[in-house]
Amino acid sequence: MQKRSNPNGPIVLGITGTIASGKSTVGRLLAEKNIPVIDTDQLTHDVLAHDVSVKKAIVEQFGPGVLQAPTTETTNSAAASSEAANAEISPLDTPIDRKNLAKIVFRNADSRRKLEQIVHPSVVLSCRRRIKELNQEKIVAVLVPLLFEANMADEYDEIWTVFTSEEVLKQRLGERDKLDAIEIQRRLEAQLPQSEKCNRADQVIDNSHSEAETARQVNLLLEKLL
Repeated sequence: MQKRSNPNGPIVLGITGTIASGKSTVGRLLAEKNIPVIDTDQLTHDVLAHDVSVKKAIVEQFGPGVLQAPTTETTNSAAASSEAANAEISPLDTPIDRKNLAKIVFRNADSRRKLEQIVHPSVVLSCRRRIKELNQEKIVAVLVPLLFEANMADEYDEIWTVFTSEEVLKQRLGERDKLDAIEIQRRLEAQLPQSEKCNRADQVIDNSHSEAETARQVNLLLEKLL
């Protein structure tokens, strides 16, 4: 294990891996052992939903097409009040359409970098605050898809990479996210190769087989960590 960044706090465990590799499965297995798990995907979702400055920067950078189209229910609700009907509704009251945003940024590496520069600082701060709140725990696990890509290895005392076969990755992305072959390839190419993530990790979990086998590996690594 690396030198503890905060010897008086919890061991901060970073769990990474390419998209659809099984990070959430490992996170759930850890949560079942009463280990707090912070999902940075959820933190990102919260930032996109509630951080007005981030949303404003995204709309300025990528245009209003990244906002969800207003629903009939939203329109009727706004019209229900005469005051609301006469007022101009701010675009920033509309949620970000994450699928439309993803289609834009995964087609262009420069766009992806610009989005990361807008969103990552707020997500990192939110994650640090959450870890601080869990200061009395022995271990805090953080699911971080872009841990190495964002040069965040120093944030963690130990890093585990989860990997699985590329065939399984593509199948999961097709079924889970309803992506075609082109979109799947774009997402995989947007991240470091699995081999590099494995080489840079302290420990590696092979999630190519059954969940019971993945759980066995998680249990062994926890014993080492503690």
